[in-house]
Amino acid sequence: MTDRKLTAALVTCGAAALLGAPASATAATAGTTTTATSRTQAVERDSVRCIKPSGKKTNYSWSDGNSSTTVYFNNHCSHRVYAQLHFKGPAGTRKECLATNGGTKGKKKFHKGLAENLTNITRDC
Repeated sequence: MTDRKLTAALVTCGAAALLGAPASATAATAGTTTTATSRTQAVERDSVRCIKPSGKKTNYSWSDGNSSTTVYFNNHCSHRVYAQLHFKGPAGTRKECLATNGGTKGKKKFHKGLAENLTNITRDC
C-alpha cells in the first residue's frame, strides 16, 4: 500500500471512529476484516446410567455463569433419576440435588457464588 492510500485509510478510519461508527464499519473502511469476539464459555457435559432400560442414560450439560448455572437435562430412563451436582469454590465444596422424572427433558437454574463452578454430576443424592 502506498503512503497516500495508507494515509487516506487512516483518515477514513479515524473519521468513522470519531463519528461513532460501529467497529465493523470502521474495519471495513480500512480494508480489513474483523470477527465478533464472543464471551461464550465451553459447554460441559456429564451423564448418569439408567437402571431401566439398561444402556440408556440421563444426560446433563451446563456452562457456568457469573451468579448462576443452568443445568439442562434429558432423562432417557423409565424412572426418576436423582443426581448430585458438585460445586467447587474458594470456600470449599458444596452439593446440590437434582431430581428428574423418567422420559423428560428440561432445565434447572442453580444460584452460586462468583468464584464457584459446577465441576461434575454423579448418581444419587
